[in-house]
Amino acid sequence: MRVAYLDHTARWSGGEVALYNIITHLGNEVDPLVIVAEEGALVDRLREKGIDVRVLPLSDKVRNRNRNALNLQAVSAAFELLTYGKRLSKLLKAEQVVCVHTNSLKSAFYGAVAAKLAGIPLIWHIRDHIGVPYLKPIVAQAIRLMSRLLPNGVIANSNSTLNALHLPKSKKTLVVYSAFAKTKNSGIAVEKKWMKPYVVLLVGRLAEWKGQHILLEAAKSFLPDQQVQFWLAGDALFGEDAYKQQLLQQMADDKLYNVTLLGHVDDIQTLMQQADLLVHTSITPEPFGQVIVEGMAAGLPVIASNEGGPTETVVNGETGLLITPGDPALLANSIRYLLENPEMRRRMSENGIKRVEQHFVIERTVTQITHYYAGLIANS
Repeated sequence: MRVAYLDHTARWSGGEVALYNIITHLGNEVDPLVIVAEEGALVDRLREKGIDVRVLPLSDKVRNRNRNALNLQAVSAAFELLTYGKRLSKLLKAEQVVCVHTNSLKSAFYGAVAAKLAGIPLIWHIRDHIGVPYLKPIVAQAIRLMSRLLPNGVIANSNSTLNALHLPKSKKTLVVYSAFAKTKNSGIAVEKKWMKPYVVLLVGRLAEWKGQHILLEAAKSFLPDQQVQFWLAGDALFGEDAYKQQLLQQMADDKLYNVTLLGHVDDIQTLMQQADLLVHTSITPEPFGQVIVEGMAAGLPVIASNEGGPTETVVNGETGLLITPGDPALLANSIRYLLENPEMRRRMSENGIKRVEQHFVIERTVTQITHYYAGLIANS
């Protein structure tokens, strides 16, 4: 099957990492063609793997347009997406593509135009929580309506994400988790209580809804004790530089010398091997939380928000703790509880590795998606 994968961005973010993992583990049943609207890390890494990647440029003002912006420019942006979709349809026809798989909301829209003009099935892979506060109510309603009408099928990265779409039972859907695609920790995370300080790690792009400011607030309660250090890996990607400056100011105001902003880190697995706990602090429902799976694969107990995708990955009390989001005191107490209970951390480490092996390996993900393609194409 010649399947086209569409994404409007080539930045190395969660959705693009998940797409890379899928494409680089496809078997012989699928011949992938990746079409991206800009050059970037995703394109470079796929080309290094010998994947057929085409860059069909889309203007920066459309690619970087805020998802909630409702103004006069929305009309011109919509027209440009329509024109882009028409150009894209010609490429799909020329390459004899039999199915289109979109990987982002913007690519879902121009992908719909291209697939309809090319007369081939369209799959929307939804990786965002379609609801408030991530989206304005009117934007979320519009996306829900279009998800009923435009794609032949919808893939979601969690049951939480799928449920937020409010799709009818007649729609062909699939929930497939963004799986771990590297070598898992062969043993249990090393008990490092003689190697203090303890390291509490948060991984994710710097964005307010990701809740890094909650962790900074929690870190205050560990001062002046220097036995616990907090590492934040990730950087501002999508126009979120103001939030990064807010975090830096918060660290300066509260003299948080126990917190380190690491910026973007390529080798997250090596970083995780140096940590004792992984925390995930999203204050709005996280669609999935791929880094949680990576953390469990590395043998790290996880403290995560008890909303959205993390409730499907973390087993409370067994692989980590699920807590109410946005509560710095509760987060701080949860961190203390696990650091003071090394045997519980060891048990959670063992259980987390087993859970990844049973539910979140890339081979399982690719098999599910490939079977879904075949069924959808056969019925179109």
